[in-house]
Amino acid sequence: MSFEYSDHIIPTEFIEAIESQEFTGFLQSVSDTGAPFLSVTLPVAPIDPLAALELNPGYEEQFYWDHPENDIAISAAGKVHELRATGSNRFEEISELSSGLKEKIDAYTAIRHSMAGPLFLGGYSFDRHNIGKTWKKFGAARFVLPEWMIVRSGRLHMLTLTIRKENSRPDEIYQEIISRIAEFLNLSGKLGLHVEPPSNEPSILCTLQKPEEREAWNRRVEKARGMIRKQEFEKIVLARSLTVESKNRPSFTQLTHQLRQKYPECFNFMVQTDTDTAFIGATPERLASFRNGIFMTDGLAGSTSRGQSALEDAALAQNLLQSHKDRSEHDFVIRAINENLKRFSYRVEHPRVPGIKKLKNVQHLFTPISASIREGVQIHELISEMHPTPAVGGFPRDEAVAYIHELEQIDRGWYAAPVGWFNLNGCGEFAVAIRSALLHGNKATLYAGCGIVADSDPDREWNETLLKFRPMLDSLTRTRSGHE
Repeated sequence: MSFEYSDHIIPTEFIEAIESQEFTGFLQSVSDTGAPFLSVTLPVAPIDPLAALELNPGYEEQFYWDHPENDIAISAAGKVHELRATGSNRFEEISELSSGLKEKIDAYTAIRHSMAGPLFLGGYSFDRHNIGKTWKKFGAARFVLPEWMIVRSGRLHMLTLTIRKENSRPDEIYQEIISRIAEFLNLSGKLGLHVEPPSNEPSILCTLQKPEEREAWNRRVEKARGMIRKQEFEKIVLARSLTVESKNRPSFTQLTHQLRQKYPECFNFMVQTDTDTAFIGATPERLASFRNGIFMTDGLAGSTSRGQSALEDAALAQNLLQSHKDRSEHDFVIRAINENLKRFSYRVEHPRVPGIKKLKNVQHLFTPISASIREGVQIHELISEMHPTPAVGGFPRDEAVAYIHELEQIDRGWYAAPVGWFNLNGCGEFAVAIRSALLHGNKATLYAGCGIVADSDPDREWNETLLKFRPMLDSLTRTRSGHE
């Protein structure tokens, strides 16, 4: 098959890869292996991974992940296979299920890169089970092997296609792969066509919050402080939800685009389970990055607003660094991470004192942490040990987390839980899904939490949640509706 496209759509490396004897020989051989899945990774010309989703919106299952400052982006659609687990052993079950797939996927990659080949995309719930009807679509642990995936790493762009072989002959497998490649390239060719710009008319949101919610929040904070005084735990993170409604359903990809433009220093994610339902966020908190035996995570706890001037901004940051309440909250996080990594690691390293991470509307106490991990440790073991960190759970973890649902009276679902990707070679990256919202139909449920310690003030914590709702609210009001 010949491809009659210009070089800006099909790079020379792509043509060389599919015409190589190595590639054709691989496709000839895989029909006899007995593995049910076939994955092919090829270099493609630059394309915005999110635009690739918008060019082909027909898939119910969609996934997007990026960190613009780190120059990484992933988009994917469709479902060839999924991994599911529930209960307290869900991390171990996902690890076992993924290990069992290594012999079931014949993978060809024309590129040497840690993110080449099949990736599993998804996440975990905060608790061992999901309760709410909408959250059940996501499961307590769910990862999808997509039909197609675009990965951008710096200037490199990779297309990965995965199919079920289903006892096909070599020529049928080859035709299937080439046909799928041609379909994708046809989509890429549409980039030059005129696209109608989004409407500038903002969405109108109606808040469904009850007037008595603030009084209930104050009671919860005071009850938590009372439990701290009784030494039930030292810190607990309490979250609250805010549901808003608009006339029409927002466009998930446009909302994601808004977030990545405004928060390039964050992990931006979109997990769409069907055309009406998605979990979307822009989180500043990395939970786990694992590659070549090096594990990296973030200590992020303690917050204040941004200033209206450079002087005010610097003063707020300095006050945050000197705040006993916020430093105590942050220290709980660092102590817990050190303890959790001890049995997996040769060495844990981090600065002795925190710095400041400045986001668009908030600044946090921040400590980057790295660890050299012992051979044989899997990323899901590390996530299981890390989740939930004191930044979203409490300290000591088991004692505090046991009371979260009783005090909050909300279903967190995937909020404040691990979301991200992993491959079958031990690499992966997960963020803590805060600054997020569950969208279903024309409603969006936003989540925000605060660390409660002995000297927490309910009014200040309430205002902090308002600050943390702002990124998603601002983006929702600027997003064109998907259906009229």
